[in-house]
Amino acid sequence: MTKGGDHAMKRVIIWLALLALLTTPFLSACESSKLKEENEGLKKQIESLTQEKAQLQSQVKEVVSKASELTAKVDELTRANEELKARVDELSKINEELKAKVEKKAPAKMKASPKNK
Repeated sequence: MTKGGDHAMKRVIIWLALLALLTTPFLSACESSKLKEENEGLKKQIESLTQEKAQLQSQVKEVVSKASELTAKVDELTRANEELKARVDELSKINEELKAKVEKKAPAKMKASPKNK
């Protein structure tokens, strides 16, 4: 190439380098604003998730509290049921004893009744 061609090539390279240096801050600023917007969106999501987490923790505490109350109630009802079953068994035995006594007396009366007539 000629000296003039080299000189033109150097000018083009200088202008391209200068253009790159001048446009870099603008491109960075655009990316920076996009990053800021994205960061704000993420902050809002984090805030929303934090509130949701607090609500869920409150619900979990409430459910655990109710579960312990219900467990205590089940235990109480189980004990009452066992006491009632024991009472039913006791009354069944007494009922059987009374039936046996009545059956012993009833045949004796039946035999006595026909003789008296």
